[in-house]
This record gives sequence, structure tokens and C-alpha cells, in this order.
Amino acid sequence: MACNLMTLPKVTKVKHAVEPTWGSDAGRNSNSGKFSGTFVGYFDNLNVTVGTTTQEELTKIRNYIEVPIIENVSFLDTKTGKNKVGSFYGTTIEVEINKKTKRYPSFSFSLKAVSKRSDM
Repeated sequence: MACNLMTLPKVTKVKHAVEPTWGSDAGRNSNSGKFSGTFVGYFDNLNVTVGTTTQEELTKIRNYIEVPIIENVSFLDTKTGKNKVGSFYGTTIEVEINKKTKRYPSFSFSLKAVSKRSDM
């Protein structure tokens, strides 16, 4: 199921970053202080901010995000300035309802790309 993050209900901001990822053997060499290990590659990371939502809106968001792999996620690539599509690991959304308003306050969640970038 394709997912354009900016068309999800109440999404106010999508921050994009490209981050290096290291293998499990990475760490600081205590003698030299240098970081060493196996470099895996650069991966896209998205931080999505959502405004106050109703139960119906939250359910729509969860239907896209709370799955093992989110296919065809479209976002603005800050490295190139162009729209990009990729697959991301799904995540759980944790939010508490405001008992007075019966709405969920603003929250955010992060997504990490499944595959490393081939252009870096």
C-alpha cells in the first residue's frame, strides 16, 4: 500500500535525514580513541510530526504505519530536493487520549529505510 506521508491526516512536518549505519562490530578503540568497525551504508530516516487527532484520524495513520514494512513511502529527499519513494520499517505509535477533549495530542514517530541508499 503506497503511503504519501504528507497526505496522512494531521501530518504537520516530515524531517528527512541521511544517516550512516555501522555493523555490530563498531565501537571506539580504547587505545587510540578512533571509531572503527564495518560501515554498512547510508540510510534515509524520517521523523514525522502529527497534530492533534481524533480516533478516526489516528486509526487511519496506524493502518499505514503499524505494519512490518511500509512500501512506497513518498517524501522529499533533502539531499537532492526531489521527491523520493522508498520502503521503511513500520513502527508502533504510542499516544494517550486527552479525556476532556476525547482527542489525541500532537505526537511524532520515526521511520528508518529498509535499504541503504545506492546514490551515496
